Parts: sequence; C-alpha cells; structure tokens
Amino acid sequence: MRYALEQYDKHGFLKAPKLVWLGWLFLAKAWVVFVVAGASRESGSKILSIVYPDHNMLYLGLAMGVPSILLMWMVGLRSPEREWINKIVAYGKSITLITALAQLSQTFYHVYLAHGAFSWTNGAVMLLLLWLIIYFTKSRSVRDSFQNVPVQ
Repeated sequence: MRYALEQYDKHGFLKAPKLVWLGWLFLAKAWVVFVVAGASRESGSKILSIVYPDHNMLYLGLAMGVPSILLMWMVGLRSPEREWINKIVAYGKSITLITALAQLSQTFYHVYLAHGAFSWTNGAVMLLLLWLIIYFTKSRSVRDSFQNVPVQ
C-alpha cells in the first residue's frame, strides 16, 4: 500500500489531496464571489461590480466553475455501487485540466484587452493556474485519487 490508511475513505477510494480541493475552489472563484456578494445583501452588487465590472465575465466564470463544483460533489458520492459516478470522477483530472486551461486562456484574453499592461491580479491568476496545471499533470497522488477502483 502506497498511502496511509487515513487517506482512504470508507469505501476504499483514495481521498483527493487538500491541494486538489483548493485548486477546485480556485477554479470556482466566480461562485465564491457570487455567494459572498449574495450573503452581503446591501453591498452585494457593489462587490460584484468591483470584482467583475463586465457581467459577461461573471457569467463566463460561473459557467467555468460548474465542472469543479460538480467534481467536488461527486468525489464525496463515490462508492462501489455507483459505478457511473466512479466513471465520471475518473475523468476528473482531465476535466480539471481543461477547465484550468480555459481559465488561463480567459486570463490571457484579459491581458490582451488591457494591451499587455501589467496587473497583479492577472499575474497572480496566471501563476496559480500554471501551478495548478503542472500539479495536476505531474502529481502521482492526484492520478491515484481519480482512479475508479477502490483498494480492497
């Protein structure tokens, strides 16, 4: 056995590493902003206009965050009886990489719209997305956590 017993769930599947969960939250950042804006009733529209001045980018971010939210939900539903969920979760690494690449291209588009002007926000987002892509590509624990076969 390569991993400690605590790293497996009650059905024998390897739990997703904490960095994967943080990466999914980062990919669903538009949803986080949307929920925070909804929770702060009177200043919600002000928060949304500060973070997403163009409402189309908010909608695009919400759409790009859906795969991450669904993966967070489905990872918790894995069990030997739910083979169809296990098959979907097995594609989680690919789905996450496609989502991260789409958000990276969106950030490059933001830089293009700013005529190449430096922005700390765009720089940090690109750096985190590149790190996430490299982590999902190279990590053995990420690869093992998305296998759809539980350990016996």
